[in-house]
Amino acid sequence: MDDGLKRNVSQFVKFCFVGGSGVLVNLVVFNLTLLAWHAASGSTPTAAKYLGNLLGFVVSVLTNYYLNRRWTFRSSGAVASELPKFFAVSVIAYLINLGIFTLCLGAFHFGANVSQVIAIACVMPINFALNKLWSFRGQ
Repeated sequence: MDDGLKRNVSQFVKFCFVGGSGVLVNLVVFNLTLLAWHAASGSTPTAAKYLGNLLGFVVSVLTNYYLNRRWTFRSSGAVASELPKFFAVSVIAYLINLGIFTLCLGAFHFGANVSQVIAIACVMPINFALNKLWSFRGQ
């Protein structure tokens, strides 16, 4: 295996580990939101699920940016340049995530956590490719 391919495979594996930690962060924030809403109101309406989805996304994006910058891509680029790109990629991925989440929740009647995990898994390859080629270009 040539050095370029080894580097790409290594980065993808690291990206998957970071993504896995992001899934855990996302699910913790998601479920804490649902629990807090239920504790405050005695119910968990669909709006709470979407709020949890959004909050899980935001917190996991921030942790994933930090870990990908430091560990996956070992970037020394300017945060002021990278972070907006990373956030833009994340928003695109989130919109795809939201569509898949809505489809799983509404059309297939999967549970909230199953819908969340399916949506996250579907956007991971998109995230890697766009971040590798654009956000952390040259790393």
